[in-house]
Amino acid sequence: MNNAMTSFERVLNTLKGKPKDRVPVVPETFGVTAKTCGYSIYEYVTDASKLAESQLKARSLAGHDILFSFADLSVESEATGCKLSYKEDQYPAVAGPVAVNAGDIKNRDLPDPWKDGRMPVVLEASSRLRDAVKDTCIVAGCMMGPLSLAGQMMGLEHLLYQMADDPGAVDEVLDFTEEVARRYGMALLKAGVHCHVIFDPVASPIVVPHEMFRKLELPRLRRLFSEFRRAGSLISWLSIAGNTRKILPFYREANVELATVDYTVPVSEAFDLLGTVAVNGNMMPFCFVSCSPEEIKEAALKCLEETVERGNFLLGSGCEVPVEADISSVKALVEASQEFAVVGNNR
Repeated sequence: MNNAMTSFERVLNTLKGKPKDRVPVVPETFGVTAKTCGYSIYEYVTDASKLAESQLKARSLAGHDILFSFADLSVESEATGCKLSYKEDQYPAVAGPVAVNAGDIKNRDLPDPWKDGRMPVVLEASSRLRDAVKDTCIVAGCMMGPLSLAGQMMGLEHLLYQMADDPGAVDEVLDFTEEVARRYGMALLKAGVHCHVIFDPVASPIVVPHEMFRKLELPRLRRLFSEFRRAGSLISWLSIAGNTRKILPFYREANVELATVDYTVPVSEAFDLLGTVAVNGNMMPFCFVSCSPEEIKEAALKCLEETVERGNFLLGSGCEVPVEADISSVKALVEASQEFAVVGNNR
């Protein structure tokens, strides 16, 4: 085995079922990287150079196998007209919906990813990251799923009521949010990302019934991932936190190739439900704050042991690594993967 394998090769070989030197480590590291450079969350989410610098510095310290071109979950909603509340050391939050009725959204102007809101910030960060690593490490562009963006634009309560009362009108709203995602995703590719991660928290079964996910959201995810793949995206990656047992069997229908699975679903069960879809996870996110690096490493080794017979596993967090965590907690995952490979257990 080539010990000089790059992160890029390690991740893609794992997804393709080819030999690798060790299990890739791809935790969701976003705002937590800012502290490595002494930046506030506000600086991280509003300044492309600081976002890119934070991602690169954190990876240089921890050695994980991924870079994320991602600010926060409100980038698209802000670009569509939602007002955000900003704080120095917290992610911005949607202060209020732009409309409460489906009809108020479907005729809105679509945002221009190169001009509107903070989309240009993330696009610039994408270019900076790709220029820095070329094709030695995957740069993942992150975006919101159509259903989750609709929840931000309308307010989740209003969206859920209208899903029950007038699903046809909600379908038209999702036509709008799907197009926002398509345009932003294509711009991310043009800016330099290697692949897309779609975050879709509202699609979780704890928020909407799984039947609604399959009817309203799954066809849109399938179209988006298919179009991104044709345009050059290397990985179709879906991240939905929480207990996703009821929807994991549908991921293949959505052309998902890599699924982030939270700690509430045992990784062995996730593999059974997902079939051929690769699994990323499923370390408990809070452990990165509550546990020592040694304890995190021990838990990671157990996870690696559990997945030793599975070739398509990427070690990571089941959701975002908390911003309060220290980057040493991420390094512990890398050390676990390296140790596991050295003793000959990696397959």
